[in-house]
Amino acid sequence: MAIDGSFSLHSAVERFLDRFPKLQSFPQFYSLTRKGHLVTEEDVVNNFVGVFLHPSYTIPLMGCFCPIARKFTDKTIDLLRLVPNLRSNVQSTIMEDDFVKVSDEIVNVIEFYSKHGRGLDLHELACLAFCRALDMAPFLLGSVLNYFKFAPSPFQRFSRQQATPSMGVKIETSELLVAQISYRFLIMKTEVFSKLWDWSCFMDFLEEPIGEYVTAEATDLIWCGVQIITIVFKLSYGASQNLNIGSEQASKCLLRWEAFCQDTSIEKAGLYSRPVAQNMPGSLDRGIGFSQENCLQSFGLDFQAVSLPEVHGVEPPWRSPKLATWNDKFKSNTFILTSKVKKSFERVLLAVSQKWPVLLYGPSGSGKSSLIAKLARDSNNQILSIQMDDQIDSRTLVGGYVCADRPGEFRWQPGSLTQAVQNGFWIVFEDIDKAPPDVHSVLTPLLEGTGSFMIGNGQEIRVAEGFRMFSTVATSNLEASQGAGRGSLSVLWRRVMVRPPEKEDLKDIIIVWYPMLELLVDRLIETFVRVNSTCMHQIVGSDSGTSASVDCLNRFSLRDLLKWCKRVVGLGFSYDGGCISEYQCYLVYKEAVDVFAAFSTSSKQRLSIMKEIAKLWPVPISAAETLYPHDKPIIQDSVTDLRIGRVSLQYTTKL
Repeated sequence: MAIDGSFSLHSAVERFLDRFPKLQSFPQFYSLTRKGHLVTEEDVVNNFVGVFLHPSYTIPLMGCFCPIARKFTDKTIDLLRLVPNLRSNVQSTIMEDDFVKVSDEIVNVIEFYSKHGRGLDLHELACLAFCRALDMAPFLLGSVLNYFKFAPSPFQRFSRQQATPSMGVKIETSELLVAQISYRFLIMKTEVFSKLWDWSCFMDFLEEPIGEYVTAEATDLIWCGVQIITIVFKLSYGASQNLNIGSEQASKCLLRWEAFCQDTSIEKAGLYSRPVAQNMPGSLDRGIGFSQENCLQSFGLDFQAVSLPEVHGVEPPWRSPKLATWNDKFKSNTFILTSKVKKSFERVLLAVSQKWPVLLYGPSGSGKSSLIAKLARDSNNQILSIQMDDQIDSRTLVGGYVCADRPGEFRWQPGSLTQAVQNGFWIVFEDIDKAPPDVHSVLTPLLEGTGSFMIGNGQEIRVAEGFRMFSTVATSNLEASQGAGRGSLSVLWRRVMVRPPEKEDLKDIIIVWYPMLELLVDRLIETFVRVNSTCMHQIVGSDSGTSASVDCLNRFSLRDLLKWCKRVVGLGFSYDGGCISEYQCYLVYKEAVDVFAAFSTSSKQRLSIMKEIAKLWPVPISAAETLYPHDKPIIQDSVTDLRIGRVSLQYTTKL
């Protein structure tokens, strides 16, 4: 599956069977290829579930069918639930000692091992498959935990033995693999698996002496036991150094352990690469478009189906302090995934799936905050924004003691960051480059991926699973944006550039936001480009023309253009015919002057902008040469609102 979410069951089946051509000789797999594009998820799951536990096929299956990995896992667990005994082998003496040696001719692992009474071996194969699957798709944790509700621990083999394997005899490969699988589960979700099972059987490994002639397998087995005990009992580094293994042996064991854990690395990289066949002319799958649902679900993010145009922003369950605000401004807005923004969206989605902190940088109004709000909306996550400046300090983020109801008493009030960490919300630091140094020092542990967070009252809280960190930096031009976030903490952020929209993208955005302006959209955009060109000419001293691209040096952004369009729509005129009267043009012109010309303190600059606008909206030159309007704004006070000129302020009832 490509990172843009394009996924085809037919293509995935073909890719998998092309990698293992011997499987095509089996009728159930050959029938899938015959169905072509008519193949369904149920067909794929029912036919491939038999080889999901096969050590040779688990990782490739996850790579080819990641968007439906949960269905594979749940189906496998349902079948394992029917196995009468997963705690011991009935006929283990006549079978292979190494449970991982499974013949390629076996295409239904569960049926084969159950038939031969090898329930424990089958359980250990399932643990190996599930730890690999969990490594590639962390969102499968819930399904894996459902399996262990009725199945024993991965180290059931050690729990059944009266004594641990002796280092004086040959260590079986299966015993080392059981220890490695157990340790792999533990480090993937320490807070979950450390409390799920009784790990005390690994204490016996510490009593086994390591002699001169002990094999590498035996040393690795003891090393895994030492690591497990260190994590479960939360031993310090100094204490773990005295646990029955030397530094030189530990280094060699660590290298072999890292090699063991790299079994999924290549396949994980392939999850983010588009298959070559999809890009070739004539490919039946090359027309598959951007599918946010497949992309979000493949990374374990809940997808909330919304019709286009999509609405962004969610109603929070509670209101945070003043400086931390929920992005309600996106609640009534739409977000258009243009060609340029799509690339940025893909990179942000990848970073979020890997729990990386993301820094988005680009010109003001390019859609940095809106992009985050869109992803949060699609994945059903709450988003909290904090505007950074030199007034924000670490106490605002972490929290502090405030006066309680009773005089002389104080209570702990958690800050915005603390609440986000505890509740698993997404937090956005707007203009992170303006934050003072003490704020960066507070964020450092979270940027480094710590699983716990120390708050001001001396307590340590666990970082919630859904917590994500974002930041934005507004850049004025491409040269400055290349250096965005290059401070002392820049290496800890995954930087993603959000480019401003092209001229054609602006047209699409306006039509979606304000369909009634479709016949005027070309003139609106031309005015926007001309005004930016005039401002740029006055700044750099040369006319840059009206290029198709809205340059990063522009004084005005998409935000200003949409503000003007909203005002034009608010005039209440009908533009169905494409032609508007002189009076309507004059009103549109006045709105444009308020948005684009009122900012300047230079009278010369204001007049030049007004004249440029007047050329596109047939307005008398005399009106454009007047710096201040002759007509005084009329103030009208009614029961419902206060109207000053063209602006109306609604009255609200005070409770």
